[in-house]
This record gives sequence, C-alpha cells and structure tokens, in this order.
Amino acid sequence: MRLGSKVGVAAILVVVGGIGAGWFLLGEGLDRAEKWVSIVGMCVSMAMGAGGLVLGWLTWRQTRADGRAVPAVAARGVGAVSVGGGSDAEIRTDVSGMAALLSPPPGEGAGVDASGTGSVAVGGDNTAPISTRVTAPDAGRQP
Repeated sequence: MRLGSKVGVAAILVVVGGIGAGWFLLGEGLDRAEKWVSIVGMCVSMAMGAGGLVLGWLTWRQTRADGRAVPAVAARGVGAVSVGGGSDAEIRTDVSGMAALLSPPPGEGAGVDASGTGSVAVGGDNTAPISTRVTAPDAGRQP
C-alpha cells in the first residue's frame, strides 16, 4: 500500500471517528457530554505524554549507544578535502597549473586529516566515487 493511500485511509477513519463521537455526544445531553469530553481528553493527553517520553528516551538512548565520537576534521594544503562523517556524494579535487607545489604543514595525526596536495580523507563510510588529479609544470622547465 502506498503512503498516499495510507494517509487517505487514516484521514477517512479520523473523520468517521469524529462524526461518530459527535453523534454519541449529541445523544448524551450537555452535562454528560461535558464529562465524557473531559475524561477522553485526559486519557488522550496522558497517552500523548507517555508516547513523547518514550520517543525522547529512545532518541537519547540511540545517540548514547552509538558510541562514535565526531572526529576532528582538518584540511590543509592545496586542494585538500576532509569529511568528518559518511559521504554519499562525489568528491573530486583538481589541482593544476601551479608554478610550485608547496608542501602542506604537518598534520596533528588525530581525527580525519587531508594534508597532501590534492588528497582526500573521509572519516566514515563512502558510497560515491572519489577522484583527484594534480598537474603542474616540471620544476626544471622554464616558461
């Protein structure tokens, strides 16, 4: 069953339930209908509050149980790329036409570090292509 049809069925059931509750309350009289609405409202409020607490606890537990710390991310050097988590997009560096390639500063050695010219570091899962290309004129050649 598609999502649109599920939403349609749920909307129809809510409307039918509302009409049925209204029909029931019309037959009860004003005093009894007010009591019914108070009782049902309190039950719905308690159920929604308990559901919110359960969802909050599950979310808190999931973030604590994962146990993975966010790595430190550093990108140094010409065309360097660092991604601190998973990547599902294409990563591409293209360094060209430079007179001299400078060596990047030394890395700290912790976390995700891309410090070479045109280098790429990904600190998580990667599901897309990664390409890098570095071109430069020869050092001994004069223009």
